[in-house]
Amino acid sequence: MHNLDRLFNPRSVAVVGSKKVDNHSWLRTVLPFKGPKYHVNIDRTEWPSAEELGFPNYPSLLDVPGEVDYVIVSVPAPIVPRILRDCAAKKVAGVHLYTAGFSETGTEEGHRLEQQVVQIAREGNLNVVGPNCMGIFNPTLGVGVNLGGYHGEAGHLGILSHSGSQSSAFGQGSAFHNIKVSKLVSMGNGVILDSPDYIDYFGQDPETTVIGMYLEGVRDGRRYFETLRRVCKTKPVLVWKVGETEDASRAVASHSTSSSSRPVMWDAMLRQCGAVKVENMDELFETAKLLLNMPPATGYGLGVLALSGGHATECANVFSKAGFHIPRLADESYKRILEHFNIVGSTYTNPIEGRTLTDPENMNNVLDVLNDDPNVHIVVHEVQVSNRNNRTSVYRGHGPEIFCEFRKRAKKPYVVALSTAYPYAPPELTAAVYKQFMDAGVPTITGIAPCASALKRAVDYYRNRAEE
Repeated sequence: MHNLDRLFNPRSVAVVGSKKVDNHSWLRTVLPFKGPKYHVNIDRTEWPSAEELGFPNYPSLLDVPGEVDYVIVSVPAPIVPRILRDCAAKKVAGVHLYTAGFSETGTEEGHRLEQQVVQIAREGNLNVVGPNCMGIFNPTLGVGVNLGGYHGEAGHLGILSHSGSQSSAFGQGSAFHNIKVSKLVSMGNGVILDSPDYIDYFGQDPETTVIGMYLEGVRDGRRYFETLRRVCKTKPVLVWKVGETEDASRAVASHSTSSSSRPVMWDAMLRQCGAVKVENMDELFETAKLLLNMPPATGYGLGVLALSGGHATECANVFSKAGFHIPRLADESYKRILEHFNIVGSTYTNPIEGRTLTDPENMNNVLDVLNDDPNVHIVVHEVQVSNRNNRTSVYRGHGPEIFCEFRKRAKKPYVVALSTAYPYAPPELTAAVYKQFMDAGVPTITGIAPCASALKRAVDYYRNRAEE
């Protein structure tokens, strides 16, 4: 068992310092948790309102009967050392320090309090999340802060973030991208549990298959490097790193107290580890959805089905500039295509522009040809959502269903790029189509350029793994 397993999968939870004035928000965060949960507060005037929510009340953590695995602490910074001593005496598995007011303040008192936290935690063998953070969230158990109002059941993307607000945005963004997460972590200052600890845990967590992180810096570069390199051998790790300029480094120092590094050195380290660099949250999600839903792909040859002649040339330009090839198909493939293809007003080389592919038989024939062609490693399909005669169309009058069915028989990775060309469909219609594709296991990315960029990152990752 990993030493953080009880932290992420606690059997019991206690909340210290919840208050009626903020509607007991911290107690409400653990209401979905099915195990024993307790309210700890020396102020007995807070007890009746906590009891109304179903929480038994205790003046001290030491008064709580039985073991406590996970403790959420929301008290003023000067009180934190006292609570941590009780946690050590109670032998809790993990402590989330929501409280701010430590070294990130840049004050002598803040540094002094943080050193106390570090000393008590190390002497008491405490796993401390934070301080100055939103903590962890495990959607399987409903334990911890439901960052961003996370949707639905758990999935397989583990996310680590220095920032609480970015953690919440990850929770909301996962719904937008139709991706389900395994665990969410807002780590704050990370004075005890640092990013390598969480990376190591995600590396062995059976529920996590892809790891994503938002980092402002690292405290122990050697330890981070060694942990990342080891975990990247078994799971893809996506890294969004900020603090790359002088101004950004100053902002990082006052936010999470992390140390920055020169971008050229950081990028070289990521390449040596085999990690995947991303520049923003959408890039992280777009790459993750490919790694989660697409079979491993190590070839750069694309078979592209575009919306029109102009879109075909755009696709060829964008994907080739990203590092892909749009090869000529095999002679046998062209013979098969022309059996069910009207060349008048259409292009059948590669990219294929199927203006005349209005019949399902002809559409499936082209898809199957690309599926079988030896020069094609990945099939990329550009679609545009519209409403035609009161029915949803994504390509020449075809609805999403025909392409979702193709996904079932596809022998190669199949990726859909949602066109951003005008005219735009109603947002709710586009969202419904996107969800239909994603639910069918078809990784779908909005925009040709974002699709090319994310696909290149995914293929590079698999290529590097294959060459190790």
